[in-house]
Amino acid sequence: MILVTGATGNVGRQVVAQLCAAGVPARALTRDTTATFPPGVEVARGDLREPLDLRGVDGVFLMWPLHSGAALPSVLDAIGARHVVYLGSGGVRDLTMAAQAELVSRCPQWTVIRPSTFAVNALWWAGQIREGDEVRGAHGDLAMAMLHEADIAAVAVRSLLDRRVGQTYDLTGPEALTQAEQVRIIGEVLGRPLRWVELPRAEARAQLLVDGLPESFVDVLLDAYTVMPRQPVVTSTVADVTGRPARTFARWVADRAAEFRASSARASS
Repeated sequence: MILVTGATGNVGRQVVAQLCAAGVPARALTRDTTATFPPGVEVARGDLREPLDLRGVDGVFLMWPLHSGAALPSVLDAIGARHVVYLGSGGVRDLTMAAQAELVSRCPQWTVIRPSTFAVNALWWAGQIREGDEVRGAHGDLAMAMLHEADIAAVAVRSLLDRRVGQTYDLTGPEALTQAEQVRIIGEVLGRPLRWVELPRAEARAQLLVDGLPESFVDVLLDAYTVMPRQPVVTSTVADVTGRPARTFARWVADRAAEFRASSARASS
């Protein structure tokens, strides 16, 4: 039995689905009382600030969804000697990813996954793409190795099933693409010409707010973009662990294309 935290999120939902496909019992931890899961999945209502039900659990997929890491040590203590596969998060204000990994590495059986940029972040542009042929933002020349959430889940599931303990996996997509190139690829998959429009910081900040990002995050994001290397390292870790190449960004767009086409679908209905 594997406990999956963040089970309704982009990665957690994939972990549950892939465990089910492998015939492995899963217990999904969720705060969403309306969430549905594949047949046979146990559902545990609650969150990581409450005591975990770990009866019968052999391993844990732990993705930290909270902005504070204050409760992380107690959660790890509760997991104890069970195998924990931890997906690091850059959104924890009081714990860097390195500090999170250090805490997890104190567990008897641990695996840490450090992801590159999630491909799902491109959904920030969905509103602009539904409304026109331009995507407006800053740092269009910034390259990122966009990572499909299904590949993150695949590495987590393989780590759990093979009991790959004491490993730290740096995951990336198969290629580095600038933000302008990402927009072009989205257009190619959708069959529409899309182009990137570079904005100065103040205008880019305003656009991110319109795109739905919280005000507390936009300056953090823009500051990070300023210092990120223009050509990131691309790893082969997904293929090394799963035996299958990492999915391309174009594949991710095809998998999520409906979310970029929603307005036209409503208009024609």
